[in-house]
Amino acid sequence: MLAPYRSILTLPGAKAFAFAGLLSRLPISMFNISVILMVQIQYSSYAIAGRVAAVGVLVWALQTVPTARLVDRIGQRAAMIPLTITFVAGASLAIWTAMTRGPEWLLWLAVAIASIQGPLGSLTRARWSHLLERDQDIHTAFALEGSLDEVLFVAGPAAATILATTVWPPLGVVVCLTGLVIGMTILLAQRATEPAPRRGTGGTSLGLRLPGAVIGVAFVSFGIGAMFGAFDISVVAFADESGHKTLSGLIIGIISAGSLVGGLLYGARHWRSPLWKRTLIGAAALAIGFGALALAPNVLLLSLMGFVAGATIAPTMTNADAVVQRVVRRDQITEGMAWLRIGLGVGVALGAWVAGGLIESVGSRAGLAASAAGGLLSLVLALAFIGVVRRDTERGRPTDEAALEAEQEELEQLEETVEQPPIPPHL
Repeated sequence: MLAPYRSILTLPGAKAFAFAGLLSRLPISMFNISVILMVQIQYSSYAIAGRVAAVGVLVWALQTVPTARLVDRIGQRAAMIPLTITFVAGASLAIWTAMTRGPEWLLWLAVAIASIQGPLGSLTRARWSHLLERDQDIHTAFALEGSLDEVLFVAGPAAATILATTVWPPLGVVVCLTGLVIGMTILLAQRATEPAPRRGTGGTSLGLRLPGAVIGVAFVSFGIGAMFGAFDISVVAFADESGHKTLSGLIIGIISAGSLVGGLLYGARHWRSPLWKRTLIGAAALAIGFGALALAPNVLLLSLMGFVAGATIAPTMTNADAVVQRVVRRDQITEGMAWLRIGLGVGVALGAWVAGGLIESVGSRAGLAASAAGGLLSLVLALAFIGVVRRDTERGRPTDEAALEAEQEELEQLEETVEQPPIPPHL
C-alpha cells in the first residue's frame, strides 16, 4: 500500500517540504477550535464563540483567492513572509483581548487579522504539481496531503482541547502561532521545489474565467464547510452537556483518524472509475455518514460512528483537489484551489454561526442537526453540478505546446476586454 507514497517521497526535497507544510498548516486544524474554546471559557458563551469563529473563517475564505494570486504571481517566499507576520500580530491581539475580556468587536478584529494567513493548504500541493507529471502520481500526492491534513486534525483538536481546558485557555492559539512560524521558515527555505512565480513565466491568473468544474466543486466545498463548522462547535457542546467536555477534542481526533485511514487507502489505489463519478459518490458518503452522527445517543457511539463517517472526508476532498488540478494550468493551481478554500471557509463560517445560536437556544442536538443539513447540502450541490464537472474533467487541460499557445492567445484576447478586480465582485 505504501509503495506509491514511497515513490513520490524519494524525489529531491519532497520529504522536507511535505514535513514543513504539515507543520505550517497547524492553524488549519487548531486555530478555529482553539478560538472557540478560548472565547467560550473566558466569556461563558457559545453564541459569542460561534460568532467570533465565524467572522475569522469568513475573512479567511475571502482572503484566500487574492493571496493565492499573490503567491502565484510573486512566489511563495515573497508572499508568505508578510502574511505570516500578519497572522502573528492578529493571534497575539486575540489572546490579549480574550484574556482581558475585552469587547466582542475587538475579538472580531483580532481574529479577522489573524485569518489573513495566505493559502496554507495549497502551498505544498502546488509544489507537488510542479514536481510531478503523471495524473496518477498527482492523485497519490494529493491523497498524501489530505492524509497529512488529517494527522493534524487527529492531534490538533485533541491537543487544543486539553491545552485550553486543563492548562491555559489561549495555549492552543500559541501552539498554532509557533507551528506556523517554524513550519513556514523551513518551507520557504526549500527554494529548489518552489514553483516559479507567474510574473517570470508570462502566465496569467484565472481572474473571472473560472472553469465550470472549479465553480461546481467550490459549491460542494461550501456544503462540506457548513457541515464541518457546525460539527466542531456542536461536538464541544455535546460533550459538555454529557459532562465530558475535555473529551471533545478526542472525539474530533477520532473522526479525523478515520479520515486519515480512508485517505491513505484511497490514495494508495489508482482508480479506473472517472473522477466525476468518484466526486459524486464521495459527497453522498459524506452526507450519509454525518447524517448518522446527528442521531448518536452518547459520546461513545458518536466517537465510534465518527471514525467510520470520517473515512469519507479525505477521499472527498482529494477528489475536489484533483478536479481543480485536472482543469487549470499548472501556474494557476494555487489560485484554482483557493476557490475550494473559499467555498469551504464560507461554509464553515455559516455553519459555526448558525450552530452556535442553535446550541445556545435549543441545545447541542440542534447543532448536530445543522451539521447533517450541511452534509445533505453538499450532496445536493454535487448533483446539481456533476454534469459540468464531468464535461470539464473529461476534457482535461491542454498538454501539448500548440494547445497551450492557443489557450494563451485566447486568454490574452479576453484580458483586453475583461478588467480584473482584485477580488471577484460576487464575494
